[in-house]
Amino acid sequence: MRKHEQQVIEDDLTVAGSNKRSSTSGEETCYSDPIPVDLVINILSRLSLECIARCRCVSKLWSSIIRRPNYNLLFPLKSPATPRLLFVFKVPGELLFNASPQHFNPDRHSSLVATSLQKTTCNTSFFQLCRPVHGLVCCQHGVNSETRIGKVSYSFGYDPIDKQFKVLRITLLPRDSQWWYSEYQVLTLGLGNLSWRKIQCCTPHYILEDYGICINGVLYYPARLNTGKSTMVCFNVRSEKFSFTDIDKDVSIVTYLFVSVIDYNGKLGVCISDHLHNFELWVLENAEEHKWSKHIYKMPHLGVLECAGMIASGEIVLYPRFSAYTRYPFLYFYNLERNIITRVTLQVPIRKQLTYGRFYTFSNFVEDVTLI
Repeated sequence: MRKHEQQVIEDDLTVAGSNKRSSTSGEETCYSDPIPVDLVINILSRLSLECIARCRCVSKLWSSIIRRPNYNLLFPLKSPATPRLLFVFKVPGELLFNASPQHFNPDRHSSLVATSLQKTTCNTSFFQLCRPVHGLVCCQHGVNSETRIGKVSYSFGYDPIDKQFKVLRITLLPRDSQWWYSEYQVLTLGLGNLSWRKIQCCTPHYILEDYGICINGVLYYPARLNTGKSTMVCFNVRSEKFSFTDIDKDVSIVTYLFVSVIDYNGKLGVCISDHLHNFELWVLENAEEHKWSKHIYKMPHLGVLECAGMIASGEIVLYPRFSAYTRYPFLYFYNLERNIITRVTLQVPIRKQLTYGRFYTFSNFVEDVTLI
């Protein structure tokens, strides 16, 4: 019988062993020679993302190497994953995750083909889905409404310095008929002891419909103060500190309409659509000075749309807010510079199951093999 034992030295990530012979039994035990770090790096750098993901399941040793916070720096992928569109179909009792390329040639293709990623069984009666961050999706499963004390909202962020995922939970609690107060808690993922920590915020607020987006370590989400004023909250994921940016008065007027926040070339973008033919894009140019730029676009009436985000080509991806799956789901790619809207059909492998429900779309989804 031959056994292969390896040991990881954390300081330099050397995979090592020694040549020894067992003297306590009749069986011979051989140990491999140390594997140079350069060779390990060379081997891992040649693997595809799918192969590296499978390597996590080989042993605890392999998993600990790949899941290191600085793995991407030590072992840069030869072919990084291409950003894709992520689709989450909400059907009774299930969430269906699919993904497709987000770039297409409108002259040659009029549809996108999605592949199935995962199916999750859950109670979708009380359901909340946060935007993916670095390949991780955070969603709230069903909640027993009879045990709920107040309204609970979640936002999901990532600290690129300490490389930590954090969930921000805001609980809106009634105080009397006219006033309320909020409790703020943070959960850091990846730690051995998962527990919520209370944090302080000097300005009581609660999250509006959009649950925010994380851009460069800052979590942005629209909120309302107990005075009734609308604001944009800037939550630093690393320091866990809140700051507030005034929303332009023109934006405040349409707060009750359909608002989506996006990453607009590294800045916060607020997309607003109404039942007419207007599509507004507000860009936060300077959070400290409360400076916004406004862009208005005229478009045909396409119903109530939500914004999935902006892709590298500069196009805005839109999708219908409400949809019955009587036909293939579809998207709109909106070229802002040329003012051209292209409708694209989405082909999903599980279409027969999609009789009725709602689907969510997110742009620039990149899978990460080093996740928790």
